[in-house]
Amino acid sequence: MNTINTKTPAVLERQLRILELLAQHPAGLAFGEIHRKLGLPKATLHRLLSGLAYARCLDADPPLHDADDSIATSRRIYWLGPRIRGMLAAAVSPDRMATLSQGVLHELVDQFHETAFLGMLRGTRIESIMMATPPKDWYGYVNPGHVMPPQAAASAKAILAFQDEDFLRQIYTDPIPALTPKTLTTQDALRRELATVRRTGIAWCREEIDLGLVAVAAPIPLAQLGVIFSVSLVGPSERMKQHDEAAITQALQTAASRLSSIYARQLNVET
Repeated sequence: MNTINTKTPAVLERQLRILELLAQHPAGLAFGEIHRKLGLPKATLHRLLSGLAYARCLDADPPLHDADDSIATSRRIYWLGPRIRGMLAAAVSPDRMATLSQGVLHELVDQFHETAFLGMLRGTRIESIMMATPPKDWYGYVNPGHVMPPQAAASAKAILAFQDEDFLRQIYTDPIPALTPKTLTTQDALRRELATVRRTGIAWCREEIDLGLVAVAAPIPLAQLGVIFSVSLVGPSERMKQHDEAAITQALQTAASRLSSIYARQLNVET
């Protein structure tokens, strides 16, 4: 006869309490802070945290299984892991985010007279979900629903630069196809490009998808969700060269910051 393990609901409830607590603290909490706030026995808490980390529901620094774990436990910081962040991101409505983005995108169009669009990570693909165009380019360059090439698109690089290595291994698999002679087609070149995006906070596509087109994008960070959105400008190469790169960078990063605040209010999370 099957029996119900009465301990399972209690364990799940405790794990959920930990996740709910960490969801309120995007920067993470130390073991001692979690212990004080939840009042769980230290041995029990350590076991629960280890299980959640093993399931990729939590991240920890120093990593679990540190060589001197007795010392690491007291100073280890925990925060929500990629599995939970992925679940939260999957619940975000792209239509709602697109609607909230219209004003900021149109301001970019008015400033530079180029196409502006919003990119979003959906599963393992980056898609454009909103586009604004100047009157002279009413047909646009990146229509909503378009899947962005991860090895070439500025909008994709701006998002992928902030994903973990396990995720990137799913995205960048050999052989990497060349879309133009300027497309990056090696793992090393792509990793260097993503490192530059992380350092500068801006991503470029210089004729890597279509000869004659240049795009630039900024990541939109969100607490708990990480970077699943980017905001971009795209236009003909000759015209884009006439814009000051520093001005484009500043405008896109300002737009990204504004969108981050707008989304955070909608999603009820801290920026």
